[in-house]
Amino acid sequence: MVRIILMLALGLLLAGAGGTLAAEAPVMTLPQLMDLALKYSPEVKASQSEVDYARARKNEAHGYLYPQLEATALGSVVPNSRAPFFKDLNGSKVLFYPDPADQLHGVNVFGRLDVTIIQPLYTFGKIKFRERAAESYIKVKQAGVESKQGEVLTRVAEAYYGLILANQGKDEVKEARTYIRDIKERLQRLMQVGSATVKETDRYRLAAYEGGLEKFAAEAEEGSKLAYQALKAMTGMGPGQEFRVPTDLPAAEPLREDLDHYVRLALELRPEFTQLKEGLRARQLLVDAARADRYPSFFLMVMGALAGAPGRDRITGNFRDPAIVDYYNTAFVAPFVGIRWNFDFGIAQAKVQAAQAELAQLRHTEKAALMGIPLEVARHYAKAQESAKAAKGLETAYINARRWLVTAFSNFDMGLGQLNDIFQAIERYGRFRGDYLMSLYEYNLSRAKLDQATGLYRRTLAQRAVPAGGTPGNLTPAAR
Repeated sequence: MVRIILMLALGLLLAGAGGTLAAEAPVMTLPQLMDLALKYSPEVKASQSEVDYARARKNEAHGYLYPQLEATALGSVVPNSRAPFFKDLNGSKVLFYPDPADQLHGVNVFGRLDVTIIQPLYTFGKIKFRERAAESYIKVKQAGVESKQGEVLTRVAEAYYGLILANQGKDEVKEARTYIRDIKERLQRLMQVGSATVKETDRYRLAAYEGGLEKFAAEAEEGSKLAYQALKAMTGMGPGQEFRVPTDLPAAEPLREDLDHYVRLALELRPEFTQLKEGLRARQLLVDAARADRYPSFFLMVMGALAGAPGRDRITGNFRDPAIVDYYNTAFVAPFVGIRWNFDFGIAQAKVQAAQAELAQLRHTEKAALMGIPLEVARHYAKAQESAKAAKGLETAYINARRWLVTAFSNFDMGLGQLNDIFQAIERYGRFRGDYLMSLYEYNLSRAKLDQATGLYRRTLAQRAVPAGGTPGNLTPAAR
């Protein structure tokens, strides 16, 4: 029986389970806990914030298609100035300036408003390429939300199956204590009557089993509490909220599809491939945009100004000269067509080269993913198949070991067997039972990891319509 506790302790290092619960606590299934974890997960919500940021960047890029208005308001004090007039001088009319520029004749307030409206007409793709790149960037971040959801779901599954494993382990400890108690009673009774079928060393051997059992029982109990709290933390449950999980691990069934089927699913559903595909598209568009920066931009501009200074006379009448613009007293609106062309000595070329380098890096990343992801799928697929076959064989083994144990007790009671036979039967039963439970745990955990590795969890989310950080409406058609 010691073997089972050892295996359970190793399993609890990965997951664990939850403490003593009230009988009325509801039983939570894995899908229910996953739903709660997705709704609560700060990681998923943080990823969704990145999607919102990407949408804002796309809106920013789109905004450059619309007119841009720039207004500048100025206020100050300026010298007073009266308008010039004609004055008779020796029978001739002479233009007289009452307030020469080299003299100060008092000051007064001044205000001016300049308004410029620019509407892009044609930019050789500067705006279009960046807007389309921003759209791809949104898809990259949406796929990032789905990837983060997969990580959260796998952690919940790991803790969930670990919780059930630990609870079953505690039950096995109780059963082992029952066997040890029965052996102790028989041993004491036979020792008292001086039976030759038992020895003093049997007492020490039994005490050693009992001590080891208590050690692993304590580890299982503490591991159970630890993982139960971990599940509560992942689902956002408060101190007063309690729950239970099913008593038995799900049965192990060999996978019906071959490995190639799951590899194809991974290439179709993994959000990382969506990220790579859209990331490549975005990088290529940014390269195009960097090249477009070398060309001019055509625009329509409307310019207007309104200025006034109460202490300065307006030039009117015969003194109005269209070649002279009074900066302090004016009002006009005029349309223009313009071209803006920025020239530099290597800056634009360097930007193109940087964008091309990022594009090449992403292409190499795609190749690495195409090699690595199938290996990841194959690893979890092989582990699931191995665990399913092992569980089937170990189930037969522990059932027969239990029969062996019952028979050993019966033979010993009838005087036909030795106490050593019971010890051997307990050891075999404990080892096979522990290995069986561990194989069930490893099978179910491998299935959860296989779902993450292939992206199958995305279809499950879409079917359940979980309103997590990234809504199923954001899933790609392949995921739906």
